[in-house]
Amino acid sequence: MAEHDQEDGPASSGPVYYERWSEVPWDLASKSQLAGADLPREPGGPVVAYVAGQDWRGKDAEIPLYRVADCLPTRATAGQLVAAARRATATVRTCADCGAQCQQGLAERGQRPRCIACSHIARLVAEQIRLREKRVVLADWARDLLADAATAVVWVTLHDAPRTPAGRARPPLAARVQAVDGTGARLLDVLMRLAGPRTAGAPDDAVSASQGAAALMDALDGRRLVGWNDCPLSSVRDRLAALGSPVRLSGPEDEWLPDGWRGTARHRVAQWRGELDPLTGWLRSPWPPGSADRLWLLLRRMADTTVEAGRPGLSAPSLNGVAVSSMREPVRLTIRGSAAGTNAMLEALTRLGVERAVVAATVPARDNSDQHVTYMTVDGALDGQAAGEVHV
Repeated sequence: MAEHDQEDGPASSGPVYYERWSEVPWDLASKSQLAGADLPREPGGPVVAYVAGQDWRGKDAEIPLYRVADCLPTRATAGQLVAAARRATATVRTCADCGAQCQQGLAERGQRPRCIACSHIARLVAEQIRLREKRVVLADWARDLLADAATAVVWVTLHDAPRTPAGRARPPLAARVQAVDGTGARLLDVLMRLAGPRTAGAPDDAVSASQGAAALMDALDGRRLVGWNDCPLSSVRDRLAALGSPVRLSGPEDEWLPDGWRGTARHRVAQWRGELDPLTGWLRSPWPPGSADRLWLLLRRMADTTVEAGRPGLSAPSLNGVAVSSMREPVRLTIRGSAAGTNAMLEALTRLGVERAVVAATVPARDNSDQHVTYMTVDGALDGQAAGEVHV
């Protein structure tokens, strides 16, 4: 909706506070943003929000924000604005990536003046590249983990008790504990009571707490436990101890990755999947596998990961609903030389990651029958003006 078409909304109870600039709506601006726009405005109306930031001294401050619709244009005429733009040689308003003519001056992000959208895309691509590189580390970790004879992949499913009339949570009635080794072979699958014998609601086929504790000791003592979260057996062991059947397990210490992450599968699976929220750029939490053998399968897939797939930043966009191979404009190459030299050049381009879209033809050279001329099309630069004839 345009500024002059905006309708009055409900009265706000007070200023809103934002923790970061990315949360600030487009129709709110600070004094410096209003003054720095290519069509500047005077701050007007009440302060409707604050955003955490820094003042001109670099100290933390709450920056007041105004509704742009409440701020009138300054008295500067068009001629004065043109003259001011000529003098402001250091101000860049054209995005180097998409060419957007921005209202606010652009800061250099990654040594390029980018608009907010292109900066967000660049951050997403940088994070995708980092995650792609980390998959090698994660694959090594999963491979070593599954090769360790002491590994036990554990999954716990709790049977919760109904809440009290006041809404308070009761201790779980029972738990099913599953475990497999590094090859996927079953180590344990037991359903045990976690409530006293007089407590109703526990599954009829659940073994007693003492039998469950003994099964845990027999199957898991001395093993490295790998669960979806930290301490996968903590809730079960706490209840068994409360029922007089404590479980004391020994095993190897948790190992840390070079980045300091512990051995919880949930965080590592999130990085291995590398699914980013397109709005925030944060990693999305993966869905829980639901059983020990499915968690093992997930770790097996991590261990078998190769890094050949995926080229962040070169995704296939849609053109009229049809996927195209690249965002880049085609470049026509003319390769002239011997057959061996032409093949060597094609192999070199392939090793460099150049996508060969079309090889039109290879014909003998008119002036030298010992040489060949190959016409081909490759994916080139993002700028359409870069397409042209290139003789190699």
